Order: sequence, then C-alpha cells, then structure tokens
Amino acid sequence: MHILNSLKEKLKKDKVGGFLITNEINIQYVTGFTGNESVFLVTLGNDYFFTDFRYIEQAQQEVPWVKIVERKNSIIKAICEKLKRLRIKKLYVESCFLTISQYSEIKDSVSGIRILPSKGIVEEYRKQKTTHEIIKIQKAIDIAGRAYQCIKRKIRPGISEKSLADSLEYEIRKQGGEKSSFEIICAAGTHASKPHARVTDRKIQEKDAVLIDWGASFQFYKSDLTRICFTDRISPKYKEIYQIVLDAQRFAIDAVKPGRMARDVDFAARGYIEKKGFGRCFGHGLGHGIGREVHEVPIINKRSREMLKEGMVFTVEPGIYIPGWGGIRIEDIVLVTNDGCTVLSHVPKNLPELVK
Repeated sequence: MHILNSLKEKLKKDKVGGFLITNEINIQYVTGFTGNESVFLVTLGNDYFFTDFRYIEQAQQEVPWVKIVERKNSIIKAICEKLKRLRIKKLYVESCFLTISQYSEIKDSVSGIRILPSKGIVEEYRKQKTTHEIIKIQKAIDIAGRAYQCIKRKIRPGISEKSLADSLEYEIRKQGGEKSSFEIICAAGTHASKPHARVTDRKIQEKDAVLIDWGASFQFYKSDLTRICFTDRISPKYKEIYQIVLDAQRFAIDAVKPGRMARDVDFAARGYIEKKGFGRCFGHGLGHGIGREVHEVPIINKRSREMLKEGMVFTVEPGIYIPGWGGIRIEDIVLVTNDGCTVLSHVPKNLPELVK
C-alpha cells in the first residue's frame, strides 16, 4: 500500500483530483490484481476499480479495499460517469496507454475536465526492486538456467531451431516457470547476425554457433538471458570475437555502481568494442530493466540520462553481429548493490564451457 499512499501524496501536492491507471502491469503493481481488462482510478478520497462481470469475484478477493465498479457497457463510459459524479477537474492519465479514442471520450463527456498526460509515474517506483521482487526475479533466472542446462545436450547438427526452442519452452514449464517470458530466439550460424532473429525450421549444421535468447516467467516476474553454444571446435575467428564480447560485458559489469550514469556503463562495453574495430556491429543498447516486464526502466544505452540506484535490476548484453557470418551476444542480469553490483545469473559463459 506504500505506493498508493505515495500516489495520493503526489495528487495532493500537484493539486490534481485523480490518476487514471490503464497500463495492466501498473495496475497489477499498485493493486496486486492479477487479472486484466480493468482500469484503476486513484483519487484523494476513495479509489475505484473498473472491470466487468468476468473479474468481479476475483477483484473482490484480490482488491477488497477499493470500490469495485462493474461496467455494464464500455469501460470508458463507466469511468466518465464516475469522474462526473466525483467532480474531478484535473486528471492524470498514462499517455502511453490511453488511446486517442478514450482520451476524446473523456474530454467530450466530462464537462470542464483537464486531462494531464503523464509518463512514468508508476514506472518510477518500479525502477528499484523490493527484496520480495528480487527473490521472484532470482527464481525466474534460476528456472531459466536449469531449463537451458537440460536442453543443452540436444544442441547438435540436424536439430532445427524450432525444435530446440520448443524443447526449451517445455523445460521452462517443467522447471517451475509459468511460461517463457518472451518468444524464444534460437538462431544458428549466419542466422544469428540478426539480433532478434525469428525461429525457423533451419537445421543446425556442423561447426555452427547457436545463439539462444530465452527467459522464464515466475509469478509475473521475468528473466532474460543469452548464451552461445558451439557444436564443434571453436574457430579462431569465433574465439576472437566471443572473447571481445565477453570482455566488454565484464568491463560494463565492473562499471555498475550506485551514482554511476547508465550511459557510462554502456560506454564501458561499447568503447571497448569500438576500440577492437567492431563498433558498427553493436547497434543496440547495452541493456534494459527487467521485472514484471521483460523490457522496462531503467534503459542502459548511450543516450540514457538515468543514474543508477541501489535495487535496480537490469540486463547487460553487449553483442557483435556480422551479416553473412553470424552474431554473438552474452546477456546476464545484475542487481545494483550499495557499493557495486551482484550478477544474478550463473549460466556458464567462458570459452572452454561452451562446446557441447
């Protein structure tokens, strides 16, 4: 309930009558409700949870401390009626999650209301994880790690990318995950030059390097890891480029500490890759926050203005991608501590450990 009290304090300070939360993840975070198709209205007085018949019983069980409003027609009409009855004149909305149609309907239906688009109000709280959240993220990481170790023996010439990805999805569930936290990437050989390659029926060939990007979802919290596996002896070129990516990741992890700018952590890896002549082959940001969503704040890239704080959890994933040759990305998850960081993921990544 701490975040709800903080939101009410913000409304009071800003002299705003209400905050309409429409992002499903933010609703879960603030209220603990695990369903969907709902909207949450925070006011200086009571709070209102709008949903339909399918979720009434669930809402009564999970959020009994709010006033539950069962919509009979469109949910936005029910919200407009409530805003009029409460005589709310200033309303914060989540600009990234309210449609133009919904915005227009509120504007047209509620006389004199002033809609204030906002961004990141709830996300600001989500940046720093609680001990309870860190435990769940660690569980999601451990599940993903065990699942990968189970399917690693299947990585051999003749198996398709799709078959490998399907086996990994199965193992994630078998190991205790609810599902994959995103669509698994399994890219063999030259296909790995695409950072977000889609799984195909392409069969793994002799001497292929196989890039696997996967994660598990556990009690709404996610993990996200990437590893390279080799089916045969590692060629000198793969060794050289892999070691560059691995060293870049280590430089970045060593740079993580509270008070450090996120862009400086990105530069620790990017600068090294550029120095080695592969700067143009690393076109994405170094990492992203992870929690209830696979990609959330903070964003770790060269344009970020974010300052790292204790409790932030994010990925560190430098990569080098060369069309016609392949790609290498190494991804781990770190937790910012009071004097540095802790690497939460422990799937083997040193060169001698990578040949199946």
